[in-house]
Amino acid sequence: MKPMTILPIMLLALVLLSCGQVPTPAPKVNPTAPAWPAEAQPLVDLARAELAKVVSATDIEVVKVEAVQWRDGCLECAKAGEMCTDAIVPGYRIVLRAAGQEFEYRTDEKQTVRACPSTTSAADWGEAQPLVQQAVADLMVRLAVPMDEIQVVSVESKMWSDSSMGCPEAGQAYLTVIVPGYQIMLEANNSKFDYHTDDQGTVFLCEQAAQ
Repeated sequence: MKPMTILPIMLLALVLLSCGQVPTPAPKVNPTAPAWPAEAQPLVDLARAELAKVVSATDIEVVKVEAVQWRDGCLECAKAGEMCTDAIVPGYRIVLRAAGQEFEYRTDEKQTVRACPSTTSAADWGEAQPLVQQAVADLMVRLAVPMDEIQVVSVESKMWSDSSMGCPEAGQAYLTVIVPGYQIMLEANNSKFDYHTDDQGTVFLCEQAAQ
């Protein structure tokens, strides 16, 4: 074959190859990248820090982070008697999991993070949930036990008849006023512990009632 006839054949082969589809590599995916917007990360960190104050679990899992337009300044999670501004507040709903339970936190877009009862919680105590978490956290410290060794036996709404909140101490004077709150019964180490609260965040162990 003459050398001049080889060149057209090579050119034809190159044209045919160029018509074929060359497979493109799949884009690389970082499996450790969070599945939420980067601007939400500081709020996720704040929520995890708040939960770490309540539970002793070393591993706090982020279950969900979703953008929400809250309809009031309390992020639709007002405490009893709390006044909320009537305004649209953009923020996030953050659901965390620790020690076998889920906890919901609500945020604005800045630094406000509020614990709020979660509809997906293993146990939902309504408005009393932050108070239950405080009682559990207190008992964890007292007994030096992890959260999963403490059982919430009951949460009962109360209208205490005076400022002792159903747990008077000898020699102490108390105001005769109605104090709305809760009686929270916990069990750990085969003993029961009676916590009394108001609805403003005061939570204490009624020592003489502990069994």
